[in-house]
Amino acid sequence: MKVTFFDVEYANTRNKSICQLGILSRELDGSDPEVVQIDILVDPEDVFDENCVRIHGVTAESTKNAANFKTVWQSIEKYFTNAVVIGHNIASADLDALYKNFERYGIEIPEIYYLCTYDLARKLVPSYVISDYSLGTLCNFFSITYPRQHHAFSDACACSDLLDRLVKDSGINLDDEVRLYVPEETSDFIDYITNASLKKALHSFYGTVTGLALDSKINETEKDYIRNWRENFAVYDSRPDISVVLNMIDTIFEDGVVTAREINLLKSTIRQHLDIVSLSMITFSTQLLNGILKGMLIDDEITESECLSLRTWLYNNNFLTGHYPFDKIIAAVEKVLEDGVLTKEEADYMKAVIDELTNPVETLNQEMNSLKGKHVCLSGNFTFGEKSAVEKYIIDQGGIVDPNVQKTTDILVVGDNQNTNSSYGAKLKKAIEYNEKGGAIRISKERDIIKPARSFGEVLFDFIDKSGMTDAEVYKKAQMPRQMMSKIKCVPNYIPSKQNICAFAIALRLTVDETNELLASAGYVLSRSFAFDRVIEDSISRGNYDIFDIDIKLYELGISWLGTK
Repeated sequence: MKVTFFDVEYANTRNKSICQLGILSRELDGSDPEVVQIDILVDPEDVFDENCVRIHGVTAESTKNAANFKTVWQSIEKYFTNAVVIGHNIASADLDALYKNFERYGIEIPEIYYLCTYDLARKLVPSYVISDYSLGTLCNFFSITYPRQHHAFSDACACSDLLDRLVKDSGINLDDEVRLYVPEETSDFIDYITNASLKKALHSFYGTVTGLALDSKINETEKDYIRNWRENFAVYDSRPDISVVLNMIDTIFEDGVVTAREINLLKSTIRQHLDIVSLSMITFSTQLLNGILKGMLIDDEITESECLSLRTWLYNNNFLTGHYPFDKIIAAVEKVLEDGVLTKEEADYMKAVIDELTNPVETLNQEMNSLKGKHVCLSGNFTFGEKSAVEKYIIDQGGIVDPNVQKTTDILVVGDNQNTNSSYGAKLKKAIEYNEKGGAIRISKERDIIKPARSFGEVLFDFIDKSGMTDAEVYKKAQMPRQMMSKIKCVPNYIPSKQNICAFAIALRLTVDETNELLASAGYVLSRSFAFDRVIEDSISRGNYDIFDIDIKLYELGISWLGTK
C-alpha cells in the first residue's frame, strides 16, 4: 500500500490557510525502498493568529518569500491521488485545511482516501493507560522519538512511527480502517467562500445596486455600502468576473462623486458577468429581487420614486407570481401607490414589509411567556446541544414537539447556529407561507425559548465573588480583553460566545457542573457530541486549567480554541 503521511500548520484557525506542510511518502510494507520527504513553508496569503504562531513558530516573516498553496499543490498532488493519506486527527485538522485551500484557490477537488492514527489509537490503546490521545502523548507512551512537536514534517514522521508501532502491537488489518474523506460543511469559513456562493453574492450585489438606483440618487450611506462591498471582495480580485467589477467601482469613485449614470454603468458591468445560464430564471430573479429590497433599505428611507421603479420591475418580472416573496411585495407596492401619493405612514409600512421579507426571523421573532400546551417545531442546528436536548427542554416546559411545520404549529424555533440571512430553510418558508394565508405561527430564535433562572452576568459575577479574584484578574487569566468584561456589565442581555464562556470557566477553575451552570445561563451546555466540548470537559475533569495547553489540544483537533469568536 502506497501511503502519504501528511501534516500541516496553518496561519489561523478560522480559514486554516496553510503556512507549512510536511509529507513522508513510502510503501507501507517496505517493498519499495524509496521514501519521499517534503518539508516546506507556504505563503498563506492570510493573517497570522498569534496563538497559532505560539504553537508552531511559523511567522509571516518566515513565509514571505515562500510559494502560495496553489503553486505548491502542483508539485505534491500526486502524493494524494495515488495513495492513502495518513495523519493524526487528519480529517478535522489537516484534510479540512487542505479542502479549504482547494476552495479558496479554485483547485479541482480530488477524491482522497485516508486513515487516522488518532482514531486507530483510541481503538487499540486503553484509555486507562494514557492521559489523552494527542500525538505527543502517544509517542511518549511508545517511546517514539519526537523532536519537534507542531512542526509539520516532524509530525508526519512521528505519525509514521506511531502507525508502525500500532500495527506491530495489534496485527490490525489497515484496509478496514481506510475511509473516503467527506469534507465538513464550511459555513464558518469566513474569508474565502465557494464558487457557487460567490456567484450568488454577485447576483445579490447586482440586485442591491439596482435597489440603490431606484430613486436615481446615491447618498453617502449608499456610497459606503458599495465601498464596503469592494473592500470585502477585494480578496477575490484574481477572478476575472470580480476583478472587472472592482475596477469599475474604483473608476466611479475616482472623483469622489457618484452619479446615477455611473451606477448604471456599474450595473451594466455586473450584469455582463452574472451566471444566468446555469440557473433557472425563477432562482436568478428571486436572488435579484432580494438584493433590490435590501438596496432600498440601506439608507433607511423609502421614497415614492423607489416604489414606482420597484413596481415597474415587478410588472416586468411577473413570471415570479406564486414564488415567495413576489406576491407579498407586489401587493404592498400596489397598496401604497393606489392613490398615486406616498405618505410617510405608507413609506413606513413599506419599510416594515421589506424588513420583514429580508429579515424574517428577526422581524417575526416574538417573546414567549409560556410554552405550556404550545405546539413547537425545531429547525436548524442548536448551540444548546443536540435537538433531543432542546426537545426535552420544551417538553419539560409543557410544550408539544411537532416534527414538521403544520397549520396547528404555534412556534417555529430556529437554532442559533443556522444562518437564516443567507437562505430560507424549508420549515421557515412553510411557516411564512402559512402566516400569509392567515396563520399565526410565531418564529423565534433558540435563545428566546431557553430561559435561565438567572442572567449570564449574574451567574458569572457570583462565581467571581466566590473565587476571591478581582474582575481584572479573571479576564486576564481567561485571556480576554477588558472590553469583554465591560460589555457583560453594561450591555443588557449580552451573551459571549461559548468559547469565551469556557475561557472564563477555566480561569475560575470551575468544576464540570459549575461550568454547565455558567453555560446554561447563556443558553449553552457541554455536550459529548462535540469535540470542543469533550476537550473542555476532559480537561476540567483531570484538573487541567492551563488555557494554553487546552488551546494546543483544540488546535490539534483543528477546531476553534478558547477565547475565539
